[in-house]
Amino acid sequence: MGDPRIAHALPARAGARGLLLRLAVFTLLLLCVVVGSGLRPDAAAADVDDAIDAVLEKNGVAGSQSGVFVWDLDADRQVYGHNASTELAPASNMKLVTSAAALMDWGEDHRFTTELYAPDVPVYDGVLFGNVYLRGLGDPSLSTRWYQKNVLGLTTASFEAFARYLKKDGVKKLRGRVLGDASWFDKQTTVSTWKPGLQLECGPLSALSGNQGLDDGNRVKAPATWAAKLLTTSLRSAGVKVTGNPGSGKVLSTTRLVRRQYSAALRSLLKRMNKESDNFFAEMLLKGLGKDFCGEGSTAAGRQAGREALHACGVKTGTYVVQDGSGLSYGNRLTARGIVQLLGAMRQRDDFKVLYDSLAIAGKDGSLSHRMRGTAAAGNAHAKTGTLNIAVCLSGYVKSANDHRVAFSILLNGDPMDPWKGTKTQDAIVVALAKAHLPGARVLAVTPNLRQHALSALGMVRATGGALQPCVEP
Repeated sequence: MGDPRIAHALPARAGARGLLLRLAVFTLLLLCVVVGSGLRPDAAAADVDDAIDAVLEKNGVAGSQSGVFVWDLDADRQVYGHNASTELAPASNMKLVTSAAALMDWGEDHRFTTELYAPDVPVYDGVLFGNVYLRGLGDPSLSTRWYQKNVLGLTTASFEAFARYLKKDGVKKLRGRVLGDASWFDKQTTVSTWKPGLQLECGPLSALSGNQGLDDGNRVKAPATWAAKLLTTSLRSAGVKVTGNPGSGKVLSTTRLVRRQYSAALRSLLKRMNKESDNFFAEMLLKGLGKDFCGEGSTAAGRQAGREALHACGVKTGTYVVQDGSGLSYGNRLTARGIVQLLGAMRQRDDFKVLYDSLAIAGKDGSLSHRMRGTAAAGNAHAKTGTLNIAVCLSGYVKSANDHRVAFSILLNGDPMDPWKGTKTQDAIVVALAKAHLPGARVLAVTPNLRQHALSALGMVRATGGALQPCVEP
């Protein structure tokens, strides 16, 4: 029974008391041996490797179209790798790249602007003569109060606030129209690399948009005019008569700026985008990055910001393809290693909590609200989901049983990829990581703070004064 060397080492004592003492000491030593062997680095590492291998094999996803990479951020060591450098479709895990670019370039406190212009004439007896203009500067969240409460779940710039301001300014009647100006971005309302039908997964992209360009869940054809209509309706609801019909048009030089409204802070918008996997927010942010840092409000310009974010996080050029900001494009490519590199680099930033809090929490909220409930990962894992017909992906952070924070990426591709099989595989891997006692001391590897990054790294130019220069595709 047990290890004879341990039993032999116990001192001989006579009587029942001595026997009980020997048994107690033997049990304690045996427990130390068992626990100690369970914590040995080689044994613990092998257990995790075997567990993840078994999950992939059991679910039939251990082939070349699957990539898995796990890194212990506290011990600064690899936990697991399988096809970690294989370029695969990331689906909505691409939103992690968009999030990183937005935080690096704008910062968590950034707010988007929408402007209201009116004729440069006095209000006479409560009547304002001429057209008013609503100029959009890329706010993805501009909406009605109802939409904010029932859909977005956040408080941000609203049409009602503009209407209240005009009424407070003495306007009782507008003898003219409300016109929407969306000239800040280009005129492309979808992404050219999307397959037919995918545009239904995202409202029309426009520098001026209201309620995400959706009318009762349906995409509108003219988002700027739709926004003008929402303001017209808000004015009438506030008691301001409007004689003309809403439309679109560029702000005239004969008008004056009467009100500027700001969106909720970027940190709040990222939470909406990542927890609910909001494609519209992601694509609007990408276009905004293109406008603010490459001088052109287009998806093509915005892609440069995504590529630069990956480069700044140490991901090698040539190991990724960025075609959009949401991940809807089938042509996007990332590696599991590259995503983990991004997650690791973002952890070193002062605003890491913003990214971390924006991710869905297993068993609690967002796109993970019904997954991993009742497991060690519930309330623990923070991750970004991603689902396309060809991909089921999950990347994020989880804490092990001995409190090591781990970054992981699980990219599963197929044609098609079974979503049930994919999520089952991912959940099992994340739960295994949450239950593991990982080896190695907690050393907290340090990387450079990435609050700012130089666009010159990819042949781009960031303006330090004067006009922004357009970015060119490499």
